[in-house]
Amino acid sequence: MASAFVIRNQLGQYLTRKDEWVSGKDASIVFYKTYYDEALNQLFEINTKDIELRGKVFEVELGENKKPVLAELGPEPEQPETVVTLPEMATAESAPVGVAESAATPEREVSVA
Repeated sequence: MASAFVIRNQLGQYLTRKDEWVSGKDASIVFYKTYYDEALNQLFEINTKDIELRGKVFEVELGENKKPVLAELGPEPEQPETVVTLPEMATAESAPVGVAESAATPEREVSVA
């Protein structure tokens, strides 16, 4: 049976073709190369962007559909928090931008002498 080489990080996650780390549940998106030196070159390129990375190249079998067969799955990657609630925004949620500010501060007349 044919084999291929995949890259795993220190957490056991697999590299994808988009240079992201995944658990390996969907083997169709996992980065793999048929030659060790090509996979090792990719590991060097990824390591230059992330110096904390401790990756390794592993040999795996290819299935009938020419996708890697991953015997061991890694943990799911942590998703960053995308929604941030600011304290000021919580009080003026219903008002459009700028309306709450103008309602809070009354207009003043300024006289020029």
